[in-house]
Amino acid sequence: MSVRKIISLALSLVLSVSLVACSSSNEPQEPIKILSPTGAPALSLLSLYENENVEIETVEGTDVLTAELSKKDSEYDIIVAPTNLGAKLYSQAEAFNLEAVLTWGNLYLVGPEGSDLSTASIAAFGEKAVPQLVFQYVMDTANMNVTYYASVQEAQQALLTGQSEVALLAQPVAAATIAKAKEQGKELSVLEDLQALWKEKTGSDEDGYPQASLFVRADANVDYALELLQDTELSEDEMKEIIDKVGVDKLGVPNAEIAVNTYSKQNIRYETASDVKDQIEEFLNLFNIEVPEGLIK
Repeated sequence: MSVRKIISLALSLVLSVSLVACSSSNEPQEPIKILSPTGAPALSLLSLYENENVEIETVEGTDVLTAELSKKDSEYDIIVAPTNLGAKLYSQAEAFNLEAVLTWGNLYLVGPEGSDLSTASIAAFGEKAVPQLVFQYVMDTANMNVTYYASVQEAQQALLTGQSEVALLAQPVAAATIAKAKEQGKELSVLEDLQALWKEKTGSDEDGYPQASLFVRADANVDYALELLQDTELSEDEMKEIIDKVGVDKLGVPNAEIAVNTYSKQNIRYETASDVKDQIEEFLNLFNIEVPEGLIK
């Protein structure tokens, strides 16, 4: 084959690929409705908030998430939820498939440097949920003085007001707590990273555990949203701008600066569920949940 013919074929291939890409990008985007918890899960969706075809609602707690995951006819195309919750509820409606893991744990013990965790009073949150089960799994909490509060904010207040010496907190609340304590003349620091302890105990290749996942309604067309989540890289300035536009209350973060500065500590990264199925199975074992057939495509 002549050099000229090879070049001609190569140019034709490049043109074909370009046309396919243009055609794909010009396809009309169907409206997508998303439901997500506040905090790290809401931050994991930053690349979607400015898309006019995507509507994102955030909620605190799991009541609304539970109700919607249990419906065959939910109004939401995507629900971000604790991985264990979506897996547990799948058999009720078989409506939402586990598409990807979005957050890989953001739990930290915060207190004065040198605190003796075997004797210190510890404020915690997430009783009978991911925080408690992960805490129990990576540390010997049976011999610790742990009091569970209804929310991470209440655990934070217990630490700041001196009701407890140490607190189990989630980022970015952990960083905000350290900053608030400093304003009060108190020095607090991160004593333990539960994600690192998890990796050490399990020998996992992944940093952390599949805490919150993205569940897609079986009949929904959300490909363009998934592509945006996987492919969009935002600068710190872009992230801060989006957070300010969306609002810290809706996202459930202290402020844009702390949210961005602790982004890496929140372990937000998109991993397709089929690629990390072993880690999902191991995590669900904590809850005595087997991965239901059909949950992960």
